Amino acid sequence: MRNELLVIEDADVHLSILRKIAAQAGFNTTGVTSVDAAYDVLQNRHFDCVTLDLSLGERSGTEVLDRLALLKFRGPVLIISASEEDALSASVRIGNFLDLNVYPPFAKPIDLTLLRQTLKQIAQGTDRQRLVRAAGW
Repeated sequence: MRNELLVIEDADVHLSILRKIAAQAGFNTTGVTSVDAAYDVLQNRHFDCVTLDLSLGERSGTEVLDRLALLKFRGPVLIISASEEDALSASVRIGNFLDLNVYPPFAKPIDLTLLRQTLKQIAQGTDRQRLVRAAGW
């Protein structure tokens, strides 16, 4: 069973790249391009991990952090953004304050090798958790 990744990214080229890297790391991906689309899909589907761009048109990806907290999402959240370092750090602090599992942010342009390695580690950890639950431990 493959892991499920939600990619929240409004730039088509970045969305395409993220989907390709995620597939190589063992994820099925669902891509959305707006805060509202993210709300809709998060309400109705399970995801093991989320990648989040902070700049989504005229709205901020930090709004999605609030929604993830309301839904008690416990999977890893990877912030991937061209925002300045202060904004990236602030978003991580917000996520931590909301008790989310926010990883250190990825600045654009993305280090694709590091992103692939990170997603592979997340996928392997999720696979182990599934096995433990299935075994009843």
